[in-house]
Amino acid sequence: MKLVVDGFGKSVAKRDNQIVIKENGKEVDYFRAEDVSQILLTGKGSITFDALTLLANHDIDCVSINWKGYVDYRLTPPEKKNVIVKKEQFFALADKRSGQIAKAFINAKIENQKAVLGTLAKSRSKDEFLTAQRDKLNYYLDKLDGLKKDTSDNLRSKILGFEGQASVEYWIGFQHVLDEKWGFNLRSGRGATDPVNSLLNYGYAVLQSEMWKSIYLAGLDPYCGFLHSDRYGRASLVFDLIEEFRQQIVDKTVLAIVNKNQVDVDDFEFDEGQIRIQDKARKLLIAKIMDKLNSKINFNDKKMSYEDIILYQGRLLGKYLTGEKKNYVGFSRRW
Repeated sequence: MKLVVDGFGKSVAKRDNQIVIKENGKEVDYFRAEDVSQILLTGKGSITFDALTLLANHDIDCVSINWKGYVDYRLTPPEKKNVIVKKEQFFALADKRSGQIAKAFINAKIENQKAVLGTLAKSRSKDEFLTAQRDKLNYYLDKLDGLKKDTSDNLRSKILGFEGQASVEYWIGFQHVLDEKWGFNLRSGRGATDPVNSLLNYGYAVLQSEMWKSIYLAGLDPYCGFLHSDRYGRASLVFDLIEEFRQQIVDKTVLAIVNKNQVDVDDFEFDEGQIRIQDKARKLLIAKIMDKLNSKINFNDKKMSYEDIILYQGRLLGKYLTGEKKNYVGFSRRW
Protein backbone atom coordinates (compact mmCIF):
# COMPACT_ATOMS: atom_id res chain seq x y z
CA MET A 1 0.00 0.00 0.00
CA LYS A 2 1.23 3.48 -0.87
CA LEU A 3 0.54 5.97 1.92
CA VAL A 4 -0.10 9.59 0.92
CA VAL A 5 0.63 12.28 3.51
CA ASP A 6 -0.95 15.47 2.22
CA GLY A 7 -1.54 18.99 3.53
CA PHE A 8 0.25 21.12 6.12
CA GLY A 9 1.15 20.53 9.74
CA LYS A 10 1.35 16.75 9.27
CA SER A 11 4.01 14.56 10.88
CA VAL A 12 5.07 10.93 10.54
CA ALA A 13 5.98 9.16 13.77
CA LYS A 14 6.48 5.62 15.13
CA ARG A 15 4.65 3.60 17.76
CA ASP A 16 5.89 0.02 18.17
CA ASN A 17 5.62 -1.42 14.63
CA GLN A 18 3.18 1.22 13.44
CA ILE A 19 3.52 4.32 11.28
CA VAL A 20 1.55 7.08 13.00
CA ILE A 21 0.25 10.15 11.16
CA LYS A 22 -0.34 13.28 13.20
CA GLU A 23 -1.82 16.65 12.37
CA ASN A 24 -0.85 19.60 14.54
CA GLY A 25 0.39 17.14 17.13
CA LYS A 26 -2.79 15.03 17.29
CA GLU A 27 -2.93 11.48 15.96
CA VAL A 28 -5.22 11.13 12.94
CA ASP A 29 -4.31 7.67 11.61
CA TYR A 30 -1.91 4.76 11.89
CA PHE A 31 -0.76 1.84 9.72
CA ARG A 32 1.22 -1.34 10.25
CA ALA A 33 4.67 -0.92 8.72
CA GLU A 34 4.44 -4.26 6.90
CA ASP A 35 1.34 -3.02 5.04
CA VAL A 36 3.06 0.06 3.59
CA SER A 37 5.30 -0.07 0.52
CA GLN A 38 5.99 3.65 0.11
CA ILE A 39 5.09 7.05 1.57
CA LEU A 40 4.28 9.90 -0.79
CA LEU A 41 4.73 13.33 0.77
CA THR A 42 2.82 16.12 -0.97
CA GLY A 43 2.59 18.78 1.74
CA LYS A 44 4.76 20.24 4.49
CA GLY A 45 5.49 18.57 7.79
CA SER A 46 8.04 16.46 9.63
CA ILE A 47 9.19 12.91 10.29
CA THR A 48 10.84 11.54 13.44
CA PHE A 49 14.16 9.70 13.61
CA ASP A 50 12.40 6.63 15.06
CA ALA A 51 9.99 6.62 12.11
CA LEU A 52 12.90 6.77 9.64
CA THR A 53 14.46 3.71 11.30
CA LEU A 54 11.17 1.82 11.12
CA LEU A 55 10.78 2.68 7.43
CA ALA A 56 14.35 1.59 6.65
CA ASN A 57 13.85 -1.74 8.43
CA HIS A 58 10.80 -2.43 6.22
CA ASP A 59 12.26 -1.21 2.89
CA ILE A 60 9.82 1.72 2.79
CA ASP A 61 10.99 4.81 0.94
CA CYS A 62 9.60 8.35 1.14
CA VAL A 63 9.16 10.50 -1.94
CA SER A 64 8.30 14.20 -1.81
CA ILE A 65 6.53 15.88 -4.76
CA ASN A 66 6.13 19.66 -5.01
CA TRP A 67 3.22 21.54 -6.58
CA LYS A 68 5.00 21.82 -9.94
CA GLY A 69 5.05 18.04 -10.29
CA TYR A 70 8.77 17.61 -9.55
CA VAL A 71 10.23 15.04 -7.17
CA ASP A 72 12.01 17.18 -4.55
CA TYR A 73 13.75 14.38 -2.70
CA ARG A 74 13.65 10.70 -1.85
CA LEU A 75 14.52 9.09 1.49
CA THR A 76 15.53 5.47 1.02
CA PRO A 77 16.71 2.45 2.99
CA PRO A 78 20.35 1.34 2.46
CA GLU A 79 21.15 0.30 -1.11
CA LYS A 80 20.59 -3.31 -2.09
CA LYS A 81 23.94 -5.08 -2.04
CA ASN A 82 23.59 -6.94 -5.35
CA VAL A 83 26.75 -5.76 -7.07
CA ILE A 84 26.44 -8.42 -9.79
CA VAL A 85 23.31 -6.79 -11.23
CA LYS A 86 24.90 -3.34 -11.21
CA LYS A 87 28.10 -4.62 -12.86
CA GLU A 88 26.10 -6.24 -15.65
CA GLN A 89 24.07 -3.05 -16.01
CA PHE A 90 27.27 -1.09 -16.62
CA PHE A 91 28.80 -3.78 -18.87
CA ALA A 92 25.63 -3.86 -20.98
CA LEU A 93 26.18 -0.25 -22.06
CA ALA A 94 29.10 -1.45 -24.16
CA ASP A 95 27.25 -4.29 -25.90
CA LYS A 96 24.07 -4.93 -27.88
CA ARG A 97 21.95 -5.63 -24.80
CA SER A 98 21.73 -1.90 -24.19
CA GLY A 99 20.27 -1.26 -27.64
CA GLN A 100 17.75 -4.06 -27.24
CA ILE A 101 16.59 -2.67 -23.89
CA ALA A 102 16.29 0.88 -25.25
CA LYS A 103 14.20 -0.41 -28.17
CA ALA A 104 12.00 -2.42 -25.80
CA PHE A 105 11.16 0.66 -23.71
CA ILE A 106 10.03 2.67 -26.73
CA ASN A 107 8.31 -0.24 -28.45
CA ALA A 108 6.18 -0.68 -25.31
CA LYS A 109 5.52 3.06 -25.14
CA ILE A 110 4.25 3.26 -28.72
CA GLU A 111 2.17 0.10 -28.29
CA ASN A 112 0.51 1.72 -25.27
CA GLN A 113 -0.04 4.95 -27.19
CA LYS A 114 -1.78 2.86 -29.86
CA ALA A 115 -3.86 1.20 -27.16
CA VAL A 116 -5.04 4.52 -25.71
CA LEU A 117 -5.99 5.91 -29.13
CA GLY A 118 -7.70 2.63 -29.99
CA THR A 119 -9.73 2.74 -26.78
CA LEU A 120 -10.71 6.34 -27.42
CA ALA A 121 -11.76 5.53 -30.99
CA LYS A 122 -13.77 2.50 -29.89
CA SER A 123 -15.63 4.48 -27.23
CA ARG A 124 -16.55 7.08 -29.85
CA SER A 125 -18.17 4.77 -32.41
CA LYS A 126 -14.83 3.97 -34.04
CA ASP A 127 -13.91 7.63 -34.59
CA GLU A 128 -12.12 7.69 -37.97
CA PHE A 129 -9.64 10.41 -37.02
CA LEU A 130 -8.53 8.60 -33.87
CA THR A 131 -8.31 5.31 -35.75
CA ALA A 132 -6.12 6.97 -38.37
CA GLN A 133 -3.88 8.47 -35.68
CA ARG A 134 -3.54 5.07 -34.03
CA ASP A 135 -2.65 3.39 -37.32
CA LYS A 136 0.05 5.96 -38.06
CA LEU A 137 2.00 4.61 -35.10
CA ASN A 138 2.52 1.27 -36.85
CA TYR A 139 5.01 2.99 -39.15
CA TYR A 140 7.26 3.90 -36.22
CA LEU A 141 6.96 0.43 -34.70
CA ASP A 142 8.14 -1.01 -38.01
CA LYS A 143 11.02 1.45 -38.09
CA LEU A 144 12.05 0.40 -34.58
CA ASP A 145 11.83 -3.26 -35.49
CA GLY A 146 14.03 -2.67 -38.52
CA LEU A 147 16.94 -1.25 -36.55
CA LYS A 148 20.01 -3.48 -36.55
CA LYS A 149 21.28 -4.77 -33.23
CA ASP A 150 23.78 -2.36 -31.75
CA THR A 151 24.65 -0.50 -28.56
CA SER A 152 22.25 2.08 -27.21
CA ASP A 153 24.81 4.82 -27.86
CA ASN A 154 24.74 3.99 -31.56
CA LEU A 155 20.93 3.60 -31.73
CA ARG A 156 19.78 6.31 -29.33
CA SER A 157 19.29 9.15 -31.82
CA LYS A 158 17.25 6.99 -34.19
CA ILE A 159 15.14 5.45 -31.41
CA LEU A 160 14.37 8.84 -29.87
CA GLY A 161 13.64 10.23 -33.33
CA PHE A 162 10.99 7.57 -33.98
CA GLU A 163 9.65 8.04 -30.44
CA GLY A 164 9.35 11.78 -30.90
CA GLN A 165 7.50 11.49 -34.22
CA ALA A 166 5.14 8.85 -32.84
CA SER A 167 4.43 11.01 -29.79
CA VAL A 168 3.46 13.97 -31.97
CA GLU A 169 0.78 11.83 -33.64
CA TYR A 170 -0.33 10.45 -30.27
CA TRP A 171 -0.77 13.88 -28.68
CA ILE A 172 -2.69 15.11 -31.71
CA GLY A 173 -5.15 12.27 -31.07
CA PHE A 174 -5.15 13.04 -27.34
CA GLN A 175 -5.98 16.70 -28.08
CA HIS A 176 -8.82 15.62 -30.37
CA VAL A 177 -10.93 14.37 -27.44
CA LEU A 178 -10.43 17.42 -25.20
CA ASP A 179 -12.70 20.46 -25.01
CA GLU A 180 -11.05 23.64 -26.29
CA LYS A 181 -11.59 25.30 -22.88
CA TRP A 182 -8.60 23.34 -21.56
CA GLY A 183 -6.20 25.10 -23.94
CA PHE A 184 -4.22 21.91 -24.57
CA ASN A 185 -1.91 22.42 -27.55
CA LEU A 186 0.07 19.19 -27.48
CA ARG A 187 2.47 18.06 -24.78
CA SER A 188 4.58 20.83 -23.26
CA GLY A 189 6.56 18.90 -20.64
CA ARG A 190 7.90 20.80 -17.64
CA GLY A 191 6.64 24.28 -16.92
CA ALA A 192 3.02 23.55 -17.85
CA THR A 193 0.93 26.55 -18.88
CA ASP A 194 -2.38 24.71 -19.28
CA PRO A 195 -4.35 22.54 -16.83
CA VAL A 196 -4.08 19.24 -18.72
CA ASN A 197 -0.30 19.40 -19.00
CA SER A 198 -0.09 20.30 -15.31
CA LEU A 199 -2.16 17.20 -14.44
CA LEU A 200 0.07 15.04 -16.65
CA ASN A 201 3.22 16.43 -15.03
CA TYR A 202 1.93 15.80 -11.52
CA GLY A 203 0.68 12.34 -12.44
CA TYR A 204 4.04 11.40 -13.93
CA ALA A 205 5.78 12.53 -10.73
CA VAL A 206 3.54 10.23 -8.69
CA LEU A 207 4.27 7.40 -11.13
CA GLN A 208 7.98 8.18 -11.04
CA SER A 209 8.04 7.23 -7.36
CA GLU A 210 6.93 3.72 -8.34
CA MET A 211 9.84 3.44 -10.80
CA TRP A 212 12.34 4.35 -8.08
CA LYS A 213 10.91 1.60 -5.88
CA SER A 214 11.06 -1.02 -8.64
CA ILE A 215 14.64 -0.15 -9.58
CA TYR A 216 15.77 -0.12 -5.96
CA LEU A 217 14.26 -3.55 -5.19
CA ALA A 218 15.77 -5.01 -8.38
CA GLY A 219 19.23 -3.90 -7.27
CA LEU A 220 19.71 -1.67 -10.33
CA ASP A 221 21.41 1.71 -10.52
CA PRO A 222 18.76 4.40 -11.20
CA TYR A 223 21.34 6.74 -12.74
CA CYS A 224 22.54 4.29 -15.39
CA GLY A 225 19.98 4.33 -18.20
CA PHE A 226 19.89 2.76 -21.63
CA LEU A 227 17.51 5.01 -23.54
CA HIS A 228 18.10 8.33 -21.78
CA SER A 229 21.75 9.31 -21.90
CA ASP A 230 23.84 9.82 -18.79
CA ARG A 231 23.77 13.29 -17.31
CA TYR A 232 24.91 14.38 -13.88
CA GLY A 233 22.05 14.15 -11.40
CA ARG A 234 19.55 12.61 -13.82
CA ALA A 235 18.03 9.26 -12.86
CA SER A 236 18.12 8.00 -16.44
CA LEU A 237 16.86 4.47 -15.74
CA VAL A 238 13.85 5.89 -13.87
CA PHE A 239 12.94 7.88 -16.99
CA ASP A 240 13.57 4.79 -19.13
CA LEU A 241 11.26 2.48 -17.22
CA ILE A 242 8.47 5.01 -16.80
CA GLU A 243 8.01 5.13 -20.59
CA GLU A 244 6.17 1.79 -20.42
CA PHE A 245 3.57 3.00 -17.94
CA ARG A 246 2.76 6.66 -18.63
CA GLN A 247 -0.13 6.01 -21.02
CA GLN A 248 -2.04 3.27 -19.22
CA ILE A 249 -1.73 4.74 -15.72
CA VAL A 250 -1.51 8.53 -16.04
CA ASP A 251 -2.76 9.55 -19.50
CA LYS A 252 -5.96 7.50 -19.22
CA THR A 253 -6.56 8.78 -15.69
CA VAL A 254 -6.15 12.43 -16.70
CA LEU A 255 -8.46 12.00 -19.70
CA ALA A 256 -11.10 10.37 -17.50
CA ILE A 257 -11.23 13.05 -14.80
CA VAL A 258 -11.17 15.87 -17.36
CA ASN A 259 -13.75 14.48 -19.77
CA LYS A 260 -16.06 13.37 -16.96
CA ASN A 261 -15.97 16.94 -15.59
CA GLN A 262 -14.53 15.80 -12.27
CA VAL A 263 -12.27 18.84 -12.43
CA ASP A 264 -12.91 22.27 -13.92
CA VAL A 265 -10.78 25.11 -15.25
CA ASP A 266 -11.43 26.96 -11.97
CA ASP A 267 -9.48 24.24 -10.12
CA PHE A 268 -6.23 25.69 -11.51
CA GLU A 269 -4.41 28.99 -11.09
CA PHE A 270 -1.27 30.69 -12.41
CA ASP A 271 1.72 30.82 -10.06
CA GLU A 272 5.25 31.87 -11.06
CA GLY A 273 4.26 31.70 -14.72
CA GLN A 274 3.03 28.10 -14.40
CA ILE A 275 -0.28 26.42 -13.72
CA ARG A 276 -0.81 25.35 -10.10
CA ILE A 277 -3.28 22.55 -9.39
CA GLN A 278 -5.46 23.49 -6.45
CA ASP A 279 -5.91 21.05 -3.58
CA LYS A 280 -9.24 19.57 -4.65
CA ALA A 281 -8.02 18.58 -8.14
CA ARG A 282 -4.59 17.48 -6.90
CA LYS A 283 -6.06 15.17 -4.24
CA LEU A 284 -8.50 13.73 -6.77
CA LEU A 285 -5.69 13.04 -9.24
CA ILE A 286 -3.56 11.31 -6.61
CA ALA A 287 -6.51 9.21 -5.44
CA LYS A 288 -7.37 8.13 -8.99
CA ILE A 289 -3.77 7.19 -9.77
CA MET A 290 -3.58 5.21 -6.52
CA ASP A 291 -6.76 3.39 -7.56
CA LYS A 292 -5.20 2.65 -10.95
CA LEU A 293 -1.98 1.35 -9.42
CA ASN A 294 -3.97 -0.98 -7.15
CA SER A 295 -6.29 -2.18 -9.91
CA LYS A 296 -5.62 -5.64 -11.32
CA ILE A 297 -5.37 -6.73 -14.95
CA ASN A 298 -4.50 -9.96 -16.72
CA PHE A 299 -0.72 -10.15 -17.08
CA ASN A 300 1.35 -13.24 -17.80
CA ASP A 301 -1.72 -15.44 -17.34
CA LYS A 302 -2.53 -14.12 -13.88
CA LYS A 303 -4.28 -11.19 -12.21
CA MET A 304 -1.72 -8.59 -11.14
CA SER A 305 -1.94 -4.99 -9.98
CA TYR A 306 -0.13 -2.29 -11.91
CA GLU A 307 2.02 -1.71 -8.82
CA ASP A 308 3.17 -5.35 -8.90
CA ILE A 309 3.69 -5.26 -12.67
CA ILE A 310 6.04 -2.29 -12.27
CA LEU A 311 8.01 -4.27 -9.68
CA TYR A 312 8.01 -7.27 -12.02
CA GLN A 313 9.45 -5.23 -14.91
CA GLY A 314 12.32 -4.02 -12.73
CA ARG A 315 13.14 -7.59 -11.73
CA LEU A 316 12.81 -8.76 -15.33
CA LEU A 317 15.35 -6.18 -16.44
CA GLY A 318 17.77 -7.33 -13.74
CA LYS A 319 17.31 -10.98 -14.73
CA TYR A 320 17.89 -10.17 -18.39
CA LEU A 321 21.12 -8.35 -17.57
CA THR A 322 22.42 -11.27 -15.47
CA GLY A 323 21.43 -13.87 -18.07
CA GLU A 324 18.56 -15.44 -16.12
CA LYS A 325 16.16 -14.33 -18.88
CA LYS A 326 16.90 -14.43 -22.61
CA ASN A 327 15.02 -11.26 -23.46
CA TYR A 328 13.56 -8.09 -22.00
CA VAL A 329 10.03 -7.29 -23.17
CA GLY A 330 8.44 -3.98 -22.18
CA PHE A 331 4.97 -3.81 -20.66
CA SER A 332 2.12 -2.97 -23.03
CA ARG A 333 -1.60 -3.62 -23.45
CA ARG A 334 -3.85 -3.92 -26.48
CA TRP A 335 -6.46 -1.53 -25.03
